[in-house]
Amino acid sequence: MIRSGAITILISLLLVAGALAQTSSSDEAVTFQINAAHTGAHNTSGLKPPLSILWSVNLGATVSYPLIAGGTIFVLTGDSSVGNISLYALDAKTGSTVWGPVIVPNDFYWWAAAAYDNGTVFVVPDTSSPFGEGAMFAYSAATGDLLWSATLADQYLYNSPPTALNGIVYTAGAGDGGTVYALSETTGTVLWTAGVANGNTSSPVVTKTGVYVSYVCPNVYDFNPNTGKPIWTYSPGCDGGGGDTPVLFKGKLYVRDAIVFEGYNGGVFNAATGALESYFNSSFAPAFSGSTGLYTETNALTAFSVTSGATTWTATPPKDDSFSSAPIIVNGVVYIGTAAGNVMGYSLAAGKQKVSIPVGAAIEAGESGNYTGPQAGLAAAEGLLVVPASDDLVALSHQ
Repeated sequence: MIRSGAITILISLLLVAGALAQTSSSDEAVTFQINAAHTGAHNTSGLKPPLSILWSVNLGATVSYPLIAGGTIFVLTGDSSVGNISLYALDAKTGSTVWGPVIVPNDFYWWAAAAYDNGTVFVVPDTSSPFGEGAMFAYSAATGDLLWSATLADQYLYNSPPTALNGIVYTAGAGDGGTVYALSETTGTVLWTAGVANGNTSSPVVTKTGVYVSYVCPNVYDFNPNTGKPIWTYSPGCDGGGGDTPVLFKGKLYVRDAIVFEGYNGGVFNAATGALESYFNSSFAPAFSGSTGLYTETNALTAFSVTSGATTWTATPPKDDSFSSAPIIVNGVVYIGTAAGNVMGYSLAAGKQKVSIPVGAAIEAGESGNYTGPQAGLAAAEGLLVVPASDDLVALSHQ
């Protein structure tokens, strides 16, 4: 017979373990546009207007989108004036360096991107090798030590931001057609590859049941995440270079490309079947939370009902300025960067301006696979909004 006291202790231990499991994994930003579906949405305790700059650090080269986990912020830096791609871990509360810079091997260009999962930071630099191979590197989030490196074979352009989920990390390469790669998070072993029409400047969307990728035209694919077996393909019969990161929300895959969308630059696909259902316009990755979606052009941020498609509000950038990043949604507020270096915030419900903070340098976060610097973008987790602004990384918090 188990005594009541022992039962009480056991229940308490289970509750504590459950709480630790939730806090260790739920409040993180783990890839481009925060999560593996790239929805740009996250709720994190305490982050609400008014905001102020908690800290700002200059890292001496163009800064990437941040990853946030375990009280640490991970960022890449690089540009032609420096000559290296570097990985840093910064203390989330102070901005002080925990470890780094760790030099990430690269060949000629300075594009790079990273993802986080289970205590590991995965980095893909654009090695742009004429010999037809690229690489992925895995670093310990705690120490910065290199855990493994893996060859990505058969292509020579590698500028697909990685996405890691459920023990597998995914990316893509281009050159002779394209290749999607799935690697073991623990060993770097290539688990499967799949041929695609292109394979660059687009990050995979990953769920438990699908890996969704889209490239120019668009050529859109859904693969089984464990085997690489094709689930569906949308191919309009054209090809070329480039692509934009898709976004998955409530069973719909939002894909951007201007070639075959009849006057629009985006199409909405049924994620289960691959059927093209409707069209939209957005120069940056859409963001979604609740029943609201956001499309962004340089001169307008438009909120719409996911159910009906009707516009609910529109915001414009400050005078003589322009929106220059994909939006993110945090605790009911939409945050977006501008070319003049302002962080703007709007109520998700009504579009009322809540935040306007200059961060001291331009926020440039397009998705063109710019070879002169790492992929940039905003992120939020652990009570912080973190913004790359040229060579600076800026953390904002509630006043």
